Amino acid sequence: MKRIVYAAIAVLAAVSCTSGRYHWSEDSLIAPDGSIVGQASASANKGIGIRTKTEKVAESTFKVTFTFTADEDVEDARLNADFIHSSHSDYWMLPAVSYNGNWWGKGLEPKGAGKDGRWRTYSYRRSPIPGAVYSEGERHAVATWSDVPQCSQDDFSYSVMPEDSATTHRLVWPEEELPDFYCNRDRYDQGWRRSASMKAGESRSLTMYVDVTGIEPQHKAVSHFLKQCWNSMEHPHMAVPDYNAVWDLGTRFFKKSLWAEEGIFKGFSIGLLPGADGSWFQRPGGRYESGWCGQNISASCSLLWDYLKHGDKESLEKGLATLDCWADNCRLPNGLFITQFDPILDGGECRIDACNLGTSAMNFLVAEQLAKECGHDRPQYRELALAALDFVMADQQDNGCYARGWTYDGECIFREGTVGMFMVPPMIDAYSITGEQKYLDSALKAYDYYFSELRNDGYTTAGALDTWCIDKESSVSLIRSAIRMYKLSGEQRYLDDAVMVSYYLSTWMWHYDGIYPEDDSFSINDFHTFGGTSVSTQHHHLDVYACLWTPEWVELAELTGDSQWREKADAIWAYACQKISDGTTAINGRVRPAGGQNEACFENYWGFSLRQGESAEGLREAPSSSRQDRLNDWLVAWPSAFRLEAMRRMDVI
Repeated sequence: MKRIVYAAIAVLAAVSCTSGRYHWSEDSLIAPDGSIVGQASASANKGIGIRTKTEKVAESTFKVTFTFTADEDVEDARLNADFIHSSHSDYWMLPAVSYNGNWWGKGLEPKGAGKDGRWRTYSYRRSPIPGAVYSEGERHAVATWSDVPQCSQDDFSYSVMPEDSATTHRLVWPEEELPDFYCNRDRYDQGWRRSASMKAGESRSLTMYVDVTGIEPQHKAVSHFLKQCWNSMEHPHMAVPDYNAVWDLGTRFFKKSLWAEEGIFKGFSIGLLPGADGSWFQRPGGRYESGWCGQNISASCSLLWDYLKHGDKESLEKGLATLDCWADNCRLPNGLFITQFDPILDGGECRIDACNLGTSAMNFLVAEQLAKECGHDRPQYRELALAALDFVMADQQDNGCYARGWTYDGECIFREGTVGMFMVPPMIDAYSITGEQKYLDSALKAYDYYFSELRNDGYTTAGALDTWCIDKESSVSLIRSAIRMYKLSGEQRYLDDAVMVSYYLSTWMWHYDGIYPEDDSFSINDFHTFGGTSVSTQHHHLDVYACLWTPEWVELAELTGDSQWREKADAIWAYACQKISDGTTAINGRVRPAGGQNEACFENYWGFSLRQGESAEGLREAPSSSRQDRLNDWLVAWPSAFRLEAMRRMDVI
């Protein structure tokens, strides 16, 4: 393949003559001070000619169209379109895929930008913005992305190539994932690429949007391209069920499908699995959990709310029974409480993690007030939460760091990662409820510690219990805490922090609706990717987790006057309400119970099993672009619990 850097780039005269602004001169993007930000270039097989056209689409955003025309028949066409950022990058990002190489954590997701001397390429379907690459150089921050392919023949891949003195942003056609294929959590298969020919006279175009701005501290320049992407990309209309309908299905799912009584336990199962006879059954292992996937405490609060709003006595009875069960049986002498009930029933111990403990403590504080409004005094709910917070406070490090998890006797297991941030919102709430300064002081120390990680590193880490990697989940506590602190203090810095973390969360959110073949399960079930969020750099699939921070984005839009946050909140809510069963909904040939919704949605090739034989180059043939099981059959508790919690907090019922 030959590499061609074109000096004869087509430039709009008005742009090239503009002084004091970013503009193009021949193949180069020029900064306001006259320095070169980078160059457009392209490469292709012998026998393929290349033309390049540049247009200005916003103040410092440009559309570069690379047109490749075959001068002769080319059996195996390979087209590359590049923007070469003329600087070493101290920080680069492929949103939802790689944050500066994913070097943090013990997960086995792709590390670095290459492997064995070859640059990694990824299908655009892994990206929340098609083919997005962001790099921060010595003076400029550059982002590139492309349009959404409208048919499988247009599917492409992308890559970043950080080197000592330059960082290349690349689009690749046809689609490929090389040198290997990240096919499941911590698992790889052989790389693959599609084969495509071009006939003499045939043309194909690759479009690259180039956005540039001056470098800013704490990676804040990322906001420039994310806002431009959001404002310029098409936002499909997605029908959203009525809040009351979503509420009714959620409470019904907990009361009818997840309710469990086993020994001394009364509460909710973690979720349903499909039976061989077409039925559904509660998962037999890892059954009962206070927070995280099981969400017993949050769901119980929602049932108490349901009683207050609708007078449903079953909701009151099951909500109080669940809360009483956990409060009466799970408190430890040192103040911690057991967050998984299985060990109480079966013997043994579990790890008490900050994710479960923090969300449970926060909801126990809410539960005490809701129970009182329902006519039932439950001071033990507050006592339980405060005892846990007192323990965590005593265990807090001088730098503000909480632990990630503890044994029953209070020994710290790990401290790494942002997971301890889950303890900050209940600390703030405890201060608001009790007026005791110690809770606010502890929260402030932890807040500054965990926010410094985001400011310095450009990411947060290890929110989920089954991952040890860069992720989005622990960031929900960052935005919750920032807005809580702003409302308490009125200090602008907390509102600025809320905006900062919201842009980070935006790097995980699908800005477009992917196009899939007619026989694909997404198409068959009228399922849309717009508004979904990828799980982590270790888990490359979508879920509805983002619905948990819709109240914060609704509030952030009101506080800042920036409508993008309300628009994004609406998008993630619409995504989160897709395919909630009404009791007759059939997916994967199986009718789901009312309120049931699957956890994972596989928008790209992660989770695929490659079935084909070896190609001539020793690469696996490309996976099929159509898939019948993109919506999995794990009907877990947390999506319903999160929607109910969000609706409670927005007070829309």
